[in-house]
Amino acid sequence: MVLFGLAALVPPPATAQQANVLVRVVISGEVLPLQLAKVGQAVRQGDPLVFLRGTSSGAAVPGAVASVDGQVVQVMVRPGDRVNIGDVVAVIQPK
Repeated sequence: MVLFGLAALVPPPATAQQANVLVRVVISGEVLPLQLAKVGQAVRQGDPLVFLRGTSSGAAVPGAVASVDGQVVQVMVRPGDRVNIGDVVAVIQPK
């Protein structure tokens, strides 16, 4: 600690590890095997993690993307699962 005038300058505390981030789907549909995220996979913000067959169009669309840079620590869905808007499909540990 260094005294400077009346205030003590204290080095900032070590940053706490950020909490894991839940990844939720933004549309309803069926989980496809196409580029399904895997545990241990490094991801960057915006990377697609789950592709779905949309209920309205039937086309393969990204259903959830990484909201942070980090590593996938859990995947909660498998190909063929049906998901609804807001369902948690993966967990990312931020960098």
